[in-house]
Amino acid sequence: MLDNGERLTVFDDHTAGLGFTVFPSGVRSFFHLRLVRGYPQRTTIGRFPDLSVEQARGKASELNTALAKWKLNSYAGETPFETRRDPTLDDLATQYVERQVKAHAARPDRAAKAVEWRLAKYLASWRNREIGSIRKADVVDLHERLGRECGKPTANRTVQMLRAMFYWAIEAGLWQGVNPAAGVKFFHEAKRTRFLQPDELPRFFAALAKEKNADLRDFVNLAMWTGARRGDLFAMRWENVSLDDNRWQVPDPKNRIPYSVPLTPEAIEILKARKRRAKDNPWVFPSHGRTQHVVDLKGAWRKLLERANLGDKDLRQHDLRRTLGSYQAAQGTNLNIIGKSLGHTSIAATQIYAQLNLDPVRASVMAATRTMIAGSKKKIKQQPAKPKRQKEGRQ
Repeated sequence: MLDNGERLTVFDDHTAGLGFTVFPSGVRSFFHLRLVRGYPQRTTIGRFPDLSVEQARGKASELNTALAKWKLNSYAGETPFETRRDPTLDDLATQYVERQVKAHAARPDRAAKAVEWRLAKYLASWRNREIGSIRKADVVDLHERLGRECGKPTANRTVQMLRAMFYWAIEAGLWQGVNPAAGVKFFHEAKRTRFLQPDELPRFFAALAKEKNADLRDFVNLAMWTGARRGDLFAMRWENVSLDDNRWQVPDPKNRIPYSVPLTPEAIEILKARKRRAKDNPWVFPSHGRTQHVVDLKGAWRKLLERANLGDKDLRQHDLRRTLGSYQAAQGTNLNIIGKSLGHTSIAATQIYAQLNLDPVRASVMAATRTMIAGSKKKIKQQPAKPKRQKEGRQ
């Protein structure tokens, strides 16, 4: 059984259209998936180990041969497949991930996994529905239910994904119909403004100083001193770090526009220490996982917040990035410089960024860093003791 509760689907490199799915229940099944007159046609071949790989390849080859003959005959006569129907949402998702997400996303594997996870988490009951049976009223009901049960951002992101999938199906010629997710009014989402407050800095840094997980300790400090996104920090490679002129080139950020991060002395000290331990490893945060670098430290992060008495304060790792920008703003830094230091971009702002060098950015980041370090050294205020409850009957 799969530990993450998701399905695993792979395609055979030997026989066109042959796929293999491992379901969360442990069931393993062969299937055949080809485009038939512009529509994805999925045919179940059989379960493994009832069928061997070679037997499944034989059946898939037979379907490929029948399809080729039917196509050469200009699709005249009886179809070798079932009567054409609308693809199911699962069929659509498979094609969308393979042909759109993996081909165009900035981080294909991560984006593909996100689509599969959201489909399994919030749209599991719709997976076998033909997409033509999904109406706008269904999507509106789904949106409202997810908003109540899972939160407004989750509801909005799920409908946005559905909308993108349907539009892609129409543009790719896989389906003709009206997008049922079009025109659904999204919930208002207040922009998140959370960052470490001055009174929280001493507790946070005191807990961080005692942190035994070196990856978490270094990640948190680098996030504070650079303002970089979590994914960019974890994927940092030594080839993009220049310790001689104190800068780090982020080659593939979220907005796909590379930018330079000025490195403060505090960040340089951390990186030099990790470099000494790295030997020949190309990653700043190496791991033994599939990506070969750290991708998540959520468990250790939660424990850190608990030790800092911040476990109930809704502080996220991304808020470290916002903390740097907030303290820069408190120093009176120009918003364009803050934007450049954080790798933000817009049509108007990018033109201004192009005329700036990193010196004022570095000066601003260093000033904000000094403020945060000074705040972290303040004496931690003792929390007032809660009054003891008197026993019932005592005066």
